Amino acid sequence: MCSRWPSLLTFTFLNLILLTTLISHTIVSSTNDGFVIIPSRNKTSPGPSNNSHTLSIPWDLGLLWTTLPSFVISLFGAYWAWIAGAIAERQPYVELRKEGGAEARSSIMLDYRVVASIWRWWGAFRRSHYMVGVTTLMSVLLTYAIAPLAARLFAPEVVRTIKTSPIVYNEVFNENNINATLDWRPVLDTVAATLIYHGNEIPWTDGERAFRPFYPKSNLVRGADISANTTAYSAYLNCVLVKDYTITSDGGVVEVSGNDRGCNFQQTFGVNSSQSTYFKTTSEIDCSSKAHYSRLVFTAATYSSSASNNLDDISVISCATAYRQVAGTLKVTPSSSAPLIGSFTEAREADTVQPKLWRVFEQAILGPVSFNPQAKWSTSDMGSLILYYAQRLQPSKPLASDTLMYAASKVFTATYLNAVAIHGFDSLLDPVIGTGIALIPTTRLFVVPWVAYTIIAFLMVILCSVVSIYIYLQRSPSIMTEEPEGLLSMAGILCNSELFTIAWNILHDSTFDGSVLELGRKRPEVMDRNWGARKDAESDNWVVRSVQGADMGTTECLLRR
Repeated sequence: MCSRWPSLLTFTFLNLILLTTLISHTIVSSTNDGFVIIPSRNKTSPGPSNNSHTLSIPWDLGLLWTTLPSFVISLFGAYWAWIAGAIAERQPYVELRKEGGAEARSSIMLDYRVVASIWRWWGAFRRSHYMVGVTTLMSVLLTYAIAPLAARLFAPEVVRTIKTSPIVYNEVFNENNINATLDWRPVLDTVAATLIYHGNEIPWTDGERAFRPFYPKSNLVRGADISANTTAYSAYLNCVLVKDYTITSDGGVVEVSGNDRGCNFQQTFGVNSSQSTYFKTTSEIDCSSKAHYSRLVFTAATYSSSASNNLDDISVISCATAYRQVAGTLKVTPSSSAPLIGSFTEAREADTVQPKLWRVFEQAILGPVSFNPQAKWSTSDMGSLILYYAQRLQPSKPLASDTLMYAASKVFTATYLNAVAIHGFDSLLDPVIGTGIALIPTTRLFVVPWVAYTIIAFLMVILCSVVSIYIYLQRSPSIMTEEPEGLLSMAGILCNSELFTIAWNILHDSTFDGSVLELGRKRPEVMDRNWGARKDAESDNWVVRSVQGADMGTTECLLRR
């Protein structure tokens, strides 16, 4: 019988195995980035980038980790349903053994087997058969909630596994390459393409820095990242709006002069009615070391015949230059075209010493001037880039001082990093070999925590319920000596019972239509009495009979064992 202790002990053992397996897998999954590697196939997906990829998992493996947990929980639920069914089937016989018996609807007229399990628990609670109700309800939840939920217990996820990989450095930075012989127009055109028109960054730049290139010595799995030591090169402007300046004019020529943080500057440019916007760019390279050596000065204004010096909305911006060279670790995703730049972590303090040819650089970038008859201003090519970028940032007020300072800083940084990336590196005859870290995409199977916690909690409740069932079986005995199986067993229980006489009368009733149960519900000798069982004095077997008040004090006590 499934409600006896060997069956309960076996069920408890299986429950503990499931709990141990779930808890251990959950711990391993959370601490080791999953608990098992899943074979996967890399597939290149269509698109403009060769780096695009997806990980395809064979369908049969996916079927395994979704159906197996659900199947195991379903088998476990079937075992519990067997126990719950036995508890429900046993309940009428428990009622018959109670002192004073029980009503017919809770004893001889009750059979939980004919009630669907999904509704059985409700009727059990209404009859105060709480153990039947609890076990049946848990069986329903285990079958229709926990088992389907178990299909989501495991989920694949791509993680990065670390592996050392040889790295090749075939280029080295040469600061002498940034010299007066360079044609700066291609560099400025690159800045315009990337910064103003949102084109792709050139290789080994991230919009702020240029990096020394490196490459994995051997091919990596598609989608893998590589981290290696490299050096980043960058330049910045620290701009301020100069409010204390002097402006004079003489015959259509305007002179602007002032002092910015200890560095004197002076600009001279012509003003006439044919030009509406002015943006003068100059480089001052004779500042002291305390004043940070140099300034890039930008004066923006609009023409006004009624204003002093014929200039209105004047903004004088002075920018100190700064250069950084810092070693660190760069993570990139290799590609057949250009690597995708990831994160960069600085390894030590940056070197902020001015480059060897910084004077040449700062003067040369302001040198190119192109004539554009459609432009509303006349300035250097770099000045035009700053104005175009300012227009994109704030179309309604491109000459606002804050906008111009931000635009000048971005254009200067982009100009330097593109100059370094395009001209700053020389090829090595003997490449340098180093060591990097490859981050290989690996598909691993994870335990979904909230699903695992739900199942574990439910299994713990069931484990406690098994203890309650064992106690209940000891405290609430029934009249059964064996599990009723077949008509012969049922006949043994009803031997010498009043129910035989009642059944004979129903069968011979003129209104009998084939339903003994329905006619039995209409008979007062069935429904108006309590029913119990007594031990037969001769056979020592239980006999089912109706219980009346006088019977309670006789020697035929229903609870005599």
